[in-house]
Amino acid sequence: MFPLSLLQTSHSSLCPCSQPTLPLFHQLEGDNLSMRNDMERRMQCVNEACQLFFQDMDMRRITGQSQQPKAPETEGTSSNSGKDGKDHFELTLDVSDFSPHELMVKTQGRRVIVTGKHERKNDTEGGSCFHEYREWKRSADLPEGVNPEKIVCSLSKDGHLHIKAPWLTLTPARQISIPISMAPRAGPEIPPNAQNINVNGLHSS
Repeated sequence: MFPLSLLQTSHSSLCPCSQPTLPLFHQLEGDNLSMRNDMERRMQCVNEACQLFFQDMDMRRITGQSQQPKAPETEGTSSNSGKDGKDHFELTLDVSDFSPHELMVKTQGRRVIVTGKHERKNDTEGGSCFHEYREWKRSADLPEGVNPEKIVCSLSKDGHLHIKAPWLTLTPARQISIPISMAPRAGPEIPPNAQNINVNGLHSS
């Protein structure tokens, strides 16, 4: 067995090494707590920024929906051909949400196309930019008998666009006398033996 003095000396030499680890442990624990608190503050700031961002997006979406052009209340077509004094095709559209320079009317074959585009940019007090954009389109096929090259448009004071096109008119054909040509009559038949006689009345050899 080992002497008691050696065991005591070995035990006493371990005590001074175990005591300095306590202050280091407390320091690491304090640093971890400080880092965790700092991360929580950062996450809270990020959450608040995200909430403000989504609130702003919701407000923009609601504002954009409220400013969308309403469905045309008085939109329709009428075509009359002489029964009530009208001889044209007419299309009426409600375009009160657009100014005249934002509208365009064009034809593509027998289809008439009306488009409206509105764009506006405003700077808010917070330094951000508000961008508003609307686009609207209507189209209609012209009926048979309407001249697409004679379309006219007019915009009324109440914001209604009137598109009119006249019906094709057939000009009555003037009366023309057509002469009858006569085919020439067939001449008398020549006898077969006359083909062998020359102009002097002699038979050819």
